[in-house]
Amino acid sequence: MQSTNSFYLFNSRIATHVVFWVLYYLLFGLIWVGEEGYLASFYLEFVLLPIRILAVYITIYFLLPHFLLKRKFKEFLIGYGATMLLGGIMQRVFIHMFYEELLLNDSSTGLFSIMMLVRAIILINTTALLVLGIKLFQLWSIEHDKNRSLESEILEIRSNRKTHRVPLRNVLFVEGLGNYVTYHLEDKSKITSYGSIKGTLQQLPDNFRRVHKSYIVNKEYIKSYDAMSIDIQDNSIPRGKSISDEVLLN
Repeated sequence: MQSTNSFYLFNSRIATHVVFWVLYYLLFGLIWVGEEGYLASFYLEFVLLPIRILAVYITIYFLLPHFLLKRKFKEFLIGYGATMLLGGIMQRVFIHMFYEELLLNDSSTGLFSIMMLVRAIILINTTALLVLGIKLFQLWSIEHDKNRSLESEILEIRSNRKTHRVPLRNVLFVEGLGNYVTYHLEDKSKITSYGSIKGTLQQLPDNFRRVHKSYIVNKEYIKSYDAMSIDIQDNSIPRGKSISDEVLLN
């Protein structure tokens, strides 16, 4: 299975981020060079870089995991829009104070020119969307690799003097009763084996979650849930009071 570190240079997230932002700074410093020359262009990018970094990290480390990945699209769009607007305002203030007035001695464009503010928001949005796309591809690749691994994993279950070889992807949930556990499969068949619910959980991969003292569910098959139960196909599984939504979704 592909690890998260395989996406980073030298297996280091910090090193990768440093390299990315250095290259970003150099590239945009060259792209936006104007009549004022290279020094002014690189100075401006240096002044604006912290704002763009802040907007990007709010997007990928707060808005993405808390809203987008949990399919809270409305909250994500509101948060993303607010981040872009705040970033655009901050960028416009920085340009006016540290570039137009300080370096160029020109304040004729005004602090909050609408066109300049829109341009600032577009530039920050472009950067945020680029990094967000990279992050989503990374998460998709990890999840895709995980699913391919699960497809090839076989669970061996001893029952009635036979060993049943069952693909893990076919297990919907496991029900415990005394010293026995029953595996409920995708085709609605069941296999009962001697064992405990705790011992069974230790043999299963991370996508299986214990949601009750007597139940383990394959979170990939969760159709709906509330505070009391979890629906998988035509089955309603009781949900323990201490089980948070994060246990079911993450």
